[in-house]
Amino acid sequence: MARLETVVDVICDQRDRFPLFVAIAIVMGLLLGFSLLYLEPGTAAYAIALVDVGLVAVMLVGFGGGYWLCTKRSMDE
Repeated sequence: MARLETVVDVICDQRDRFPLFVAIAIVMGLLLGFSLLYLEPGTAAYAIALVDVGLVAVMLVGFGGGYWLCTKRSMDE
């Protein structure tokens, strides 16, 4: 359990940078959504765009959740 606490401490030390990464993920998602309007389903570019949707979603959930967790954790202390 001590290793997990150490990892969370290291991650939460970077909490000030999380809003920037969340903003980047939102902008990337908006640009990706706009490009999906012009891609034809079944093409290689469309498949790559769908993989990018998953990566942007993971990035948004990861950094957003990390920011929420670290903020909640700092308020409890």
